[in-house]
Amino acid sequence: MSRRRDNHAAPPRRGFTIAEVLVAILITGIIAGVIYGSYMGGLRIIYDSQQDMERTHMASLILDRIASDLACAFLRADKEYLFFVGTGGGEGEYPSDSVTFISSHHERQGRDARESTLSMVSYFLAPGDKDELFILRREDPRLDDDPFSGGEARVIGEGVAGLKFEYNGEEGWTSSWDSRESSSLPIAVRVKLILRTEEEAGGEEGAEAVRYTTFVTETAVPAGGNWEEKEEEETEGGKQKQ
Repeated sequence: MSRRRDNHAAPPRRGFTIAEVLVAILITGIIAGVIYGSYMGGLRIIYDSQQDMERTHMASLILDRIASDLACAFLRADKEYLFFVGTGGGEGEYPSDSVTFISSHHERQGRDARESTLSMVSYFLAPGDKDELFILRREDPRLDDDPFSGGEARVIGEGVAGLKFEYNGEEGWTSSWDSRESSSLPIAVRVKLILRTEEEAGGEEGAEAVRYTTFVTETAVPAGGNWEEKEEEETEGGKQKQ
């Protein structure tokens, strides 16, 4: 029995043309770019969120520390070295205020330490790297005739752009305070802290974008008010009781 020969040969196999390969590479590159962009965008969001959390946490610690000292502000008008002085500094949008006052918030280093529960406390800004500023807290437990120096100053925050204090008295809010003239403490103090954060890939080419975040707190001063008036009221009250 003879075999029948198939005269129809299979068509030859052909590969991809250069145009098809280039189109495939182009499509793959576009897809990879979209995936990479989404991935880097997600990382940027996570990084920014972490920075925001750290910045908010640091600002909260700084403002809480300042508020706790201000809430313990102490004044005796008959003592020249016991006073409350807040001065404005800097110009424009980013102020550089400072405040110096007596606080009863001091903790003795030991039972036999020759220190009072009162201490001179100051808050102010000092230059740091680039355009950043440090916020410092100075405390001097030894009260003397030179209250604006001495003690130990420590950095409690960095990346600061501005620090603003406002004081509430009988005539409303004011940007400065001097108990040596008014013989009184402010009723409340408002603190504004401006933090500076540099962000990559922003601004001009080769430069970094700078973002500013403002945090504000307001604290009451329990001993606020006119000290002389309080002394008179206490004296009159003592006479009435007699």
